Amino acid sequence: MQKTNLEKLNQEFKRIREMGYVKSTRNGYTIVGKTLEDLLGKKEETLTTPDYYGIELKTKIGYSNSYTTLFNLTPDGNLVIERLSQTYGYPDKILKNKKVLNISITSTPTLVANRYFFNLKVDYFQRKLKLIIQNKFGDILEEHITWSFDNLKERLEQKLKYLALVNAWSTTRNNEKYYKYYQIKYYKLRDFDKFIELIDKGIIRVSIKMGVFRTGIKKGLPHDRGTSFELKPLDFYMLFERIYV
Repeated sequence: MQKTNLEKLNQEFKRIREMGYVKSTRNGYTIVGKTLEDLLGKKEETLTTPDYYGIELKTKIGYSNSYTTLFNLTPDGNLVIERLSQTYGYPDKILKNKKVLNISITSTPTLVANRYFFNLKVDYFQRKLKLIIQNKFGDILEEHITWSFDNLKERLEQKLKYLALVNAWSTTRNNEKYYKYYQIKYYKLRDFDKFIELIDKGIIRVSIKMGVFRTGIKKGLPHDRGTSFELKPLDFYMLFERIYV
C-alpha cells in the first residue's frame, strides 16, 4: 500500500514539475511548503499525521542546507515553554517590555541572553531527553524539563516513517513569489535509536520559538510558534534510508 502511495506522489510531483514556476498561494516563512501542499490538493490541518497519504513532505530552496523541522513536540507538562521564556528570555525587539525566547539547543551548551547555558542531555537510564540549564558559573538551575522516550518515539514514528524531500527554485515577479519544484527524494525512517544517537551527538537540535504578538487584538500576548526537532538535509541519510520510486 505504501509503495502505491509513493508512486502516486511521484506522478503528482512530475505534473507539478512540468508546470514550471508557479505563483505562491500563501504568505509567511512556510510559504514554499504550503504552496506545494496546495498544488497537491492537500487540505489545511494541524494534525500530527504525515502530510500526504502517510508520507511527510519537506521542502527546501535550491542548494540550501539550513535546518529542516522533523516534527514539533513540547516538553512533558503544561506551559513549560512560556515559563522558560519569562524566566530566561530577553526583551522583544519591538515590545521591549515583553520577553521572548528564540534559541536552538544541542548537546553542546548554548549561551542564552548572555547569562545562561542551555543544552540537551540524553538520559538512557531514565529514558528521557533532558533540558539542562546552568548559570555562567556552571551551577545547574534546572534539569527536570524532559521529553520522554515514549513520547518522542510515538511522534517520530507517527510522523516520519516515510518522508519526501522536495527541492525548489524561487524567483520574484512583480513583488510576488514564484516557485519551481524540480527534484524529489524519498526516505524511510531507520529507527528510534538512531534518532536518539543523533541528538546525543549534537546533529539533531531542538529549537524553541516563543515570541510575542506585536499587533492586533493579541498584541503583547505570548506567541508560541512551536518547539521543533531539526536536522540538516545533508544529514538525512543518518536518520533515513534513501528509497527509490
